[in-house]
Amino acid sequence: MAEQPAINFPEWTEYRKKNGLDPLGMQNTSVNLYQDLVPGIGNVTLRMRYYGLYAWLCKTYAQRDGDTNPLTWKRVIRRAEALYALVAYRQSTKTGIPSAGAAGIDWAKRVLDESKNDVIDFAADAEPGSETYYFAQAWGVFGLAYRSQLFEIKIFDDSNDHVLPIPSEIGDRLADAFANSIGPAASLYYDVIERGVVTKAELDTLSIVGVSEISKQSPERALYQNLLLTPPGEEDAKAHARRMTMLLVLRTAALLGRAPKADEIRWTIFAGRDQAGKPLEIDSAELQAHRHRWWVYHANDLCHIALETLLKFALDVLAEFPAGIPLSRLIPLISQRIVGAAETVPSSWNALSASISLAANSYSSDPGTEWSLCEDIMRHAGRSDKHVCPPETAWKAIVLLATIAKRVREEGRDIASVLGDPRFSNEGFRSLLTETGFLERYGDQPFEEFLGLLLEERVVRRHLWVALQKLRRNDYTFLIEADDGKLRLRDKDGPVFTNPRLVPAVNFLRDIHLLGDKGPTDYGIAAAGLS
Repeated sequence: MAEQPAINFPEWTEYRKKNGLDPLGMQNTSVNLYQDLVPGIGNVTLRMRYYGLYAWLCKTYAQRDGDTNPLTWKRVIRRAEALYALVAYRQSTKTGIPSAGAAGIDWAKRVLDESKNDVIDFAADAEPGSETYYFAQAWGVFGLAYRSQLFEIKIFDDSNDHVLPIPSEIGDRLADAFANSIGPAASLYYDVIERGVVTKAELDTLSIVGVSEISKQSPERALYQNLLLTPPGEEDAKAHARRMTMLLVLRTAALLGRAPKADEIRWTIFAGRDQAGKPLEIDSAELQAHRHRWWVYHANDLCHIALETLLKFALDVLAEFPAGIPLSRLIPLISQRIVGAAETVPSSWNALSASISLAANSYSSDPGTEWSLCEDIMRHAGRSDKHVCPPETAWKAIVLLATIAKRVREEGRDIASVLGDPRFSNEGFRSLLTETGFLERYGDQPFEEFLGLLLEERVVRRHLWVALQKLRRNDYTFLIEADDGKLRLRDKDGPVFTNPRLVPAVNFLRDIHLLGDKGPTDYGIAAAGLS
């Protein structure tokens, strides 16, 4: 087997539920946007071949077992995943290539490294509720990451007769293609699942099942490509969005001449060029329209980065008053410190906007570009007491907000076509659209009055409102508490980008040989229509 490129993945051993604070209720808008941009892929669906594994497992389970009891299906799922982790780690010890993307890999390492026997009994560790679990979540990584996406991408269908999933037409074909790819190992794999015991020699035989073993010439690979890049005319709206995103990823890779990182993709799509200024090739109106949706998504992220930075600065100032401070005193104090960091204090928000010269390349490393402002903000704002946000960083957040708002206006960006969606119309959502509306309404007020209003209404009071709504759902996320007319610090949080599924998108394209270290492969060039 040819040496595979090294890819860094989280080493899944257990699942801990982590609810993002989203302290201003803006990240949820971005999350909804990227779910539309990359449907059928999740942030923890790390490798493409799991889709084939689950399709084959579902079909084989129906043929060899057929029990519609969900507990029986759960046990099969968990044993299959535990075995997959053992295969992945065993293969890594043979090839020297680090195992990547297999759930439970730390458990598999411990089990195999500590075993003195040739036989590995993994049934107990795969049992739901086991204290020695390979993976804590009850339904394994299937329940955590893959199940919803298997339905989203239409590999699974619902059954009219029971609650278990069944393969769709494409799922049935994928199951057969997966089985054909691994040959006799298919029967052995299910045999091992049933008995919950495997020998090390059998693990070696099962190496063909691994996440990196998709053959270039196989029907299995072609089916994966069809899932990610459904041909025009055969696609629904979700398949179309997925295909357009994959094309943008491949074109970004072609522009860079290598496999891109997630942040490079989003910034290149946003700017329409790479950091050096070379333009991204967009050769169709539909791809340009999809790039616009990505632009709005990224601009919305920049907007909440700016406002969350102002919140972090407010929290750091509030920390100076452990006994609390009235809001009427806190807001002027925050405003004065931010204004004190400005080289020149503008007369109004509109005056600040007028003083900003938009860079031709928002991704450039030149001072004052959106990328440079973000780099400085993310480096210095912090999300805890380890980093106290300086007023200069809070001022850069103000400049970033003004820059984004001006670019929307001067470039004639139709953000309402995306952010005007009825999903974002209630008070639970704030977005670039609502915030630019606020900026326009108060743009002529004296700057310090405007800044105080922005901090009070769009930052401090907004956070208190969002946290109150979450409290009503039994989720305590207050960073600030109000008591007896004073505000006191409860906790700290800071600016964070949302994660739009681009890491798994790149991994999937690598897995099916469309993308390599030097950019799109011959397969990728053909699939993306690149010359």
